[in-house]
Amino acid sequence: MSFLHQFTIVVVHQLPTFHFISATIRRTWGFGAKYSGEVRHIFQCGSTPTATGIDGVLNAYRSVFETDLTMSGPTNFLSVLKADAARAKKYYNAATTTTTTSSNNNKSLNYCILLILTDGMVNDLESTQDFIRAYKDLPLSIIVVGIGRADFTEMHRWSNTASSNIRGGFAFVEFRECEYDPLELSRKAMERVPHDVREYFLGSNMLPR
Repeated sequence: MSFLHQFTIVVVHQLPTFHFISATIRRTWGFGAKYSGEVRHIFQCGSTPTATGIDGVLNAYRSVFETDLTMSGPTNFLSVLKADAARAKKYYNAATTTTTTSSNNNKSLNYCILLILTDGMVNDLESTQDFIRAYKDLPLSIIVVGIGRADFTEMHRWSNTASSNIRGGFAFVEFRECEYDPLELSRKAMERVPHDVREYFLGSNMLPR
């Protein structure tokens, strides 16, 4: 993993809006790499499925580069999206099958935020757009941070044209545009999330306590 990738992970997760999840357990996946000559669009980072806190995420990511992995294109998000959507689907099913008296218990009040760091333009953009729109009702928000000097024009266009009043979009932020302004990076990355969370819970007739 390049220094820029490590630096970006640290900066994004240490922003004020991420402080409340700094010690939580999170799944850490990689994508776009070759193992033994085979391109994988999703793979587990670290020896365990989850990592705790920013140090755990970085250690899990670094450990991957102690294997025979080599970074490789194309940039494909679909496998990662499907994996997190499956987790969000479990939360959705648990929330919608609870009884009226138990609908506000802690198990129902789960929400996923998927943060993707990429140094390349996604190759499967149309399929990615279709997938995100199809799963707009899930408790899931997607944040994509573009790293480096790749041409992210299409990602900007998609993010800018997505209505902030409709669930199922995603936020795209180009890291170099906010590299020296953590608060602006935080604002852009998290801008849609409060609306998505509110609309999901209200739409599911759940009021967080």
